[in-house]
This record gives sequence, C-alpha cells and structure tokens, in this order.
Amino acid sequence: MVKEISCKRCNFMIRSENDDELVSFVQQHNKKMHNWDTSKEELLRAAKEV
Repeated sequence: MVKEISCKRCNFMIRSENDDELVSFVQQHNKKMHNWDTSKEELLRAAKEV
C-alpha cells in the first residue's frame, strides 16, 4: 500500500510503499528545511493511503 505525506509549510511531497523510508525522508526534510523534529508515530498518523 502506498502512503503519501505532504508538507504544510512548503511544496514537499513524498510517496512510498515503505513506512520506514517515508518517515526517514520526511524527518530529514522537516529537520533540514524547518528545524522541526517529528516522531515516527506522528508522521504515520499524518500519512494518507493513495
């Protein structure tokens, strides 16, 4: 199943079938671009199935 997360602060969006990959990329993006730490649980709750 493919999941998607879109950043509410910019145009960043990622889709992946792998939850760990999805979370890793979004955590890196949030830290680098917005200096914002996010947990795996928080991101998986925000992810949408596409």
